[in-house]
Amino acid sequence: MTQSLREQMLQAGLVTEEQVKQVEQAKTSGNRPGERRAPRKGKSGQPGKSGTQDRGRRQGRRPSTASKPAPAPRPPATPSAEARALKQQLRQLVAAHRLNSETADLPYHFQVGKTIKHLYVTAQQQADLAAGRLCIAFLDGRRNLLPVEQGQAILRLDPSRTVIFPGHDAPDPSSGP
Repeated sequence: MTQSLREQMLQAGLVTEEQVKQVEQAKTSGNRPGERRAPRKGKSGQPGKSGTQDRGRRQGRRPSTASKPAPAPRPPATPSAEARALKQQLRQLVAAHRLNSETADLPYHFQVGKTIKHLYVTAQQQADLAAGRLCIAFLDGRRNLLPVEQGQAILRLDPSRTVIFPGHDAPDPSSGP
């Protein structure tokens, strides 16, 4: 009822008897479970080891030697005392003047670099942002709504901080002095 694929290919004329015999011989003389192969010889002529040496060379490893000096210990990734004090000062400034409202329901969209971000504000806050009386400062992964004076104070303390002043138009570079 069912024929093997080999017989079907023979009947269709896709293979010859010779080709079938060659495939059968290749299968039987292939990899027998009890048979061991001789270790391969690499470029260096040493059996066995060459595979691991080549692999190490390809991955950029160096051969280990006993005279190799130990790498110098890395300094800890903790920030310095000055950096911690500055961050704490910024946190206190933001906490004292933060105007974010939990009941805000209007999304205010603004651009940071090439990405568009948003912050939920009230109608009054939206008007103040448009008028330039409020700014948005980033600290500890949060967007904080602050008066412009506090945003400028943050930039004076740490110029690397991101503070957005939406109501202030950026100076046009084409209209030079």
